[in-house]
Amino acid sequence: MIKTKSIYSPIDKDDGLRVLITRFYPRGVKREKYDIWIRPLSPSAELLKKFKNSDIIWEDFKSSLLEEICTNIDSVEAIRTLHMYNTTQDITLLCYEKDGSPCHRYMVRDLIENPGTLESNFVSKYINQKPHFKIHDSDEENLIIP
Repeated sequence: MIKTKSIYSPIDKDDGLRVLITRFYPRGVKREKYDIWIRPLSPSAELLKKFKNSDIIWEDFKSSLLEEICTNIDSVEAIRTLHMYNTTQDITLLCYEKDGSPCHRYMVRDLIENPGTLESNFVSKYINQKPHFKIHDSDEENLIIP
């Protein structure tokens, strides 16, 4: 099961792997609040700024973010890896936004649950590139992030 919540929400024993998916480190958050920080699953600084400054609407933000994720080998590999990881353990995606607010974590959750929605032509084009992101199956402590 993949849940989403704000990084500022209390930790729940049922959260499973707590994955921070923000571009910038959240203020006042201690390292103990998350297990892994995967920046490639966050919007670029430029896209985030456009949305926060109301230069683009939510629908345009979502479309641009999907394009960013689909054209970044590290993002695609993170989606696939979390999809496989989720077969054995729950995952909670964390971001700054309060629960119920528009947030990219809901879209990332949907991509992890159904990675087939990623463009297959992108995946086949970059299949021979080695991503910088991986999770070792044997040990959560060996998580490597770019």
